[in-house]
Amino acid sequence: MKEKEQFKHLYQLYLNNLCNAEELKQFFELLNRNRDDQGISAMLSDTWDRTDLTPETGLVPTFIDQPLKTVKLTPIRRSVFGLRRFMTAAAVLLVLTGIYFYRADIAKVFNPVAKAQLFSSAGERKQIRLADGTKVWLSRNSKLSYPDKFEGPDRQVSLEGEAFFEVTHDSSHPFIIKSGAVSTTVLGTSFNVSAYKQQHTINVTLVTGKVTVALNGQNNTKRDTIVANQQLIVDKITSSITKLNYPDAAAFLNRRLGLYEYRGAALQEVQQDLENQYNIKIELGPGLAAATFYGNLNMTDALHETLNKLCTVMETKWKKDGGHYELIK
Repeated sequence: MKEKEQFKHLYQLYLNNLCNAEELKQFFELLNRNRDDQGISAMLSDTWDRTDLTPETGLVPTFIDQPLKTVKLTPIRRSVFGLRRFMTAAAVLLVLTGIYFYRADIAKVFNPVAKAQLFSSAGERKQIRLADGTKVWLSRNSKLSYPDKFEGPDRQVSLEGEAFFEVTHDSSHPFIIKSGAVSTTVLGTSFNVSAYKQQHTINVTLVTGKVTVALNGQNNTKRDTIVANQQLIVDKITSSITKLNYPDAAAFLNRRLGLYEYRGAALQEVQQDLENQYNIKIELGPGLAAATFYGNLNMTDALHETLNKLCTVMETKWKKDGGHYELIK
């Protein structure tokens, strides 16, 4: 008897559209258990036939941008159809209730995540702010793939080339940069990633915060973590990870703008930077492989201006030979 009284109470709430989620669940559970009860069937049939069947409002979530038409239905007075009509309306209500409680999944259908790509040619650098507020400075000859909004447990982008990141902190959603088999994972920090396809190494240099780099191999995954003023070098050929102290990491704050500062760097390092930034091939003449360079280069300048400045400091010359360049004494 107590169960029938509870059912009557829930039924009145239902008729007046006052059920919360838990009460709605209890109502249909009781209805299912007592579907063969003639007393309840008679009550439902009689009450429902005296109800003006205008579709209820407020059941369809606001995020579904579709105009709804209110249709006035003519009640059918015969009780033999009453329960059937009630069950049909109940089924519709269940569908709408399901839409509401699974609105996140439905929203993905009506408003799916769009993929975007940002390209920078050999003659330009670009900057972008992602949906979570993360700032990215994209170097020349690079490509960043990213979603227009971040959903799920992490924030994932893909990088070919070089970029400097200032990641918005979010401890619940790690920021992951994919570069082939290498993944760089952070929570909130600033760092530089150099991952050009033509290079056999991927370099991650940390300015602030903490970064974990993973190299996914066929049989295992290698990981290492760095803190500020450290660098990880991932060798794609030997599948190895090397950690170095990098006290000049703050120099990447200028590098993101194209201003490169060298303090006794091997000329081969400068050569590689020039090749990446200008998408060219440079050869070093005899005796230059072991040379070191002190100075600043603005990689936003025209190629011939940058080469002229480099050669002035190094007391060398440059020439173009076919499709590549050469530095000679």
